[in-house]
Amino acid sequence: MARKQVLRSLITLALLAALAAVIILSQQHDPTNPHSSIPREQWLTGSNGHTFAVKNNQQPAKQCYPCHEKQGLGGVNYCTDCHTKSGISVQLPSI
Repeated sequence: MARKQVLRSLITLALLAALAAVIILSQQHDPTNPHSSIPREQWLTGSNGHTFAVKNNQQPAKQCYPCHEKQGLGGVNYCTDCHTKSGISVQLPSI
C-alpha cells in the first residue's frame, strides 16, 4: 500500500512540475506572433524561413502579408525593398 502512495505522489509531483514548466515557458511566447519562438534572422534566412515558405507554395503574399500589414510589421515598401535587392519581382495583394 505504501508503494502505491509513493508512486502516486511521484506522478503528482511530476505532473505539477510539468504544469509549472509549461506556464513558465508560455510566458515568453507572444500569441499574436506565430514566429515568436524563432529568432528573426533564422526566420528570414534560415532553412525553414521565408524562402522555405515561398518554395513550398505556402503563398506568403496571401497568407503572411495581410497579417504583417495589420500589425505594422512592414508594408509594401518593406517587402519590395528586400525583393528589389534580391532581384525578385513580386505582386503583393492590395489590402
